[in-house]
Amino acid sequence: MFDTPPQAHQVIEERFAPNRVEMVAAALRPAIVFSEKRDDKLGGSRIGGTPDLPKVIEWPRRPVPQHIDEIAKRAGEPFDADLGRHLAAGLPYAFIAQISLAEAAGLGDVAKPLPDAGRLLFFYDLIAGPFDTGMQSAKVIWDRSPAEAIAHTSTPDSLVTAASAYRTMIDDTNRQYGIQPDTRPAGAPLPGTPYGGPARPMALKAVLQLPSFSSLEFQASGQLVTIYDQTMIGGVQAFSQAYDSVSQGAGPVSLLLGAPVPEQDDPRYDAVIVNDYKTQSLSRADWAKNRDTVMEKAKDWLLLLQIDVPGWMQDSGEGTIYFLIRDKDLQDRAFERVVAVYQQT
Repeated sequence: MFDTPPQAHQVIEERFAPNRVEMVAAALRPAIVFSEKRDDKLGGSRIGGTPDLPKVIEWPRRPVPQHIDEIAKRAGEPFDADLGRHLAAGLPYAFIAQISLAEAAGLGDVAKPLPDAGRLLFFYDLIAGPFDTGMQSAKVIWDRSPAEAIAHTSTPDSLVTAASAYRTMIDDTNRQYGIQPDTRPAGAPLPGTPYGGPARPMALKAVLQLPSFSSLEFQASGQLVTIYDQTMIGGVQAFSQAYDSVSQGAGPVSLLLGAPVPEQDDPRYDAVIVNDYKTQSLSRADWAKNRDTVMEKAKDWLLLLQIDVPGWMQDSGEGTIYFLIRDKDLQDRAFERVVAVYQQT
């Protein structure tokens, strides 16, 4: 990620041959990243913690699915039974992030697709979501309440209880296998669990990103794709290795808008498959048959938010959550149609 065009050009010039610089620079696109700050302002941007809600909006709960066993069996034995019990409980979603839309709008054109007032509140079921790509594993709320109508909320008791049981389970497992917990600085908050992460107030910042080679944006970049593919096998200075180093940076990142940074394939393919084909995945034969259609329809989908799970939990979690929305649904402010995709390597 780069703060300014000059900074981006400097890095690109240092890593690529002169005849490749403009081609790589042409792939730069805007995105919004998060940087931690100290003051947790009411209605401000935040990752983890709890949302700021008006009295008329309750902390959302995941609906109990009609076909619990079908979802639970995706986890495999012996985890299917625990997943089934979780789904039947209809617990509140874990709170993921709150985005101040006024703050985002202040960044200029990069935030133009978003509403310019209120807050976006992101919720996700991190227990079942990895096994249930789609709309039911996530909830995104556009709250337009005035600042005087909102207040910091408390975590629902059922999530507090679930988090406590989860920590006890982890402690018991560590004792069983003689694993010592990581040393944490004095005064540091408890690490998160799948039921919630520590509150981290955030400032939003506009940046430029080079799309990951797995993203749709990269695949549409023409000559860049050709040269990348031609140099997949090469030395340390190979074009593909240099591009990966610059585009992927230091590792997982949380993003607002921009191009997703996939851990596998572009998550927008999953959004198309679950939305249009009503299945979690396509067989190899069906993928070969429908690949071009899926890739074309994926162009209609946008990244709304990408959250790095270890960063959200402030612990050794795994994976990335992608909140995706079709361009038309974003224009219509139909946030109830967001699809959540989870990936891990």
